Amino acid sequence: MIRLLFFVAVPLAALALAWGALVWLRVVPSGAAPWAAYGAMLLAGLACWRFRRTRVVVPLGLLALALWVCGLLGSGGPSGSLGRVVAPALALLLPVNWLAAALAGDRGLLARVPLTLAFVVSSQALVVLLVATGVLDGSVPGRPGTLHALVAELAAWRPLPLTLPTRLPQTALLGALCAALWLLLRAVRDDSPMDAGLAVALAGAMGALHFADSPLRSGALAAGAALACAAPLVQDSYRMAFLDELTRLPGRRPLLADMQTLGGQYAIAMADVDHFKKFNDTYGHDTGDEVLRMVAAHLGRVGGGGRAYRYGGEEFAIVFPRRCPLEALEHLDAVREAVAGAGFVVRSGKPAPPAGGERRKGKGPRAGGAKAPGTVSVTISMGVAGPGSGGAASPAEVLKQADKALYKAKKNGRNRVERG
Repeated sequence: MIRLLFFVAVPLAALALAWGALVWLRVVPSGAAPWAAYGAMLLAGLACWRFRRTRVVVPLGLLALALWVCGLLGSGGPSGSLGRVVAPALALLLPVNWLAAALAGDRGLLARVPLTLAFVVSSQALVVLLVATGVLDGSVPGRPGTLHALVAELAAWRPLPLTLPTRLPQTALLGALCAALWLLLRAVRDDSPMDAGLAVALAGAMGALHFADSPLRSGALAAGAALACAAPLVQDSYRMAFLDELTRLPGRRPLLADMQTLGGQYAIAMADVDHFKKFNDTYGHDTGDEVLRMVAAHLGRVGGGGRAYRYGGEEFAIVFPRRCPLEALEHLDAVREAVAGAGFVVRSGKPAPPAGGERRKGKGPRAGGAKAPGTVSVTISMGVAGPGSGGAASPAEVLKQADKALYKAKKNGRNRVERG
């Protein structure tokens, strides 16, 4: 839940920023708000193209189409049959096409799926226009045709016994709600800020349709929706630069940056997974990656104000600001015991555990040398040091002393913590 809130916070802030700048502060004249929104869409499109987030291109196109229709209807332009068909049809089709574009993924603009989706959306727009003008079913003012009447019935259908303060069809609102919830669930499942941004942007697009008669408000919401599409790029850029992709812990770059902010008292620990190479060679790299994720999850919960980082390979670093090595020792021991006590479940079809690892459950070998699935012990060795350890004066030197203490723990039997 916390992760979802973090994903949603940035696009929501972008939406609020656009609303505040255009509606409250009036940084541009009211009539220029739609042009500001088109500019935001262009910038968002360029940013997403630069970062190869091409699945946002179709939603931005849908957003531009929605704002254009808002401009026609809100300025007293096309009305009558055109207004009664185009606006509800757009509201009904927008969530479906939006979700389809989000699910298409980042495949490149010229890939088959995006081109097919663009063709489908263009065909829908053409059909809606032909229905609105009466070309397809011969409707005339005062005598709507079959397709014209069908759109009107869908727009008037109220599946919920509620009266909502909006001119949008209930079916369109339900479709948008389902699409947004689906995207939010995908955001949590796939750890994807982009899906969360698209969910917020969809809400902004539907809000723009709601305020179709107000160029200022519809333009502000459309601009915010465009920024919400691009806002996750900030989160993705941060994660790529500072977070390790496998363990989701901060990497070496933020470690080196945080070490520069340490005061006069601190402790730095180095941790290493025991017999990891043998384990990795025996069970395979995929299982080795699962072990690293498990260890990282425990290290990420270390107490005492410590913060864990992935240093590289199977090595991790833990920084304790304002604590001496002796104070950090009890927290390191606690997390070491937690890793050793948790064990690791090996899936079926895996070979026997490596030397140094202990199978804690299982029924012996099967045919072909494979053993039944069970739990093997995973342990870590750790070394901790602080200013003055081995003559270390700077955080970089303390890190080296912690590394020496780690190898001392390895030499003394592993699954232990040694002070530098």
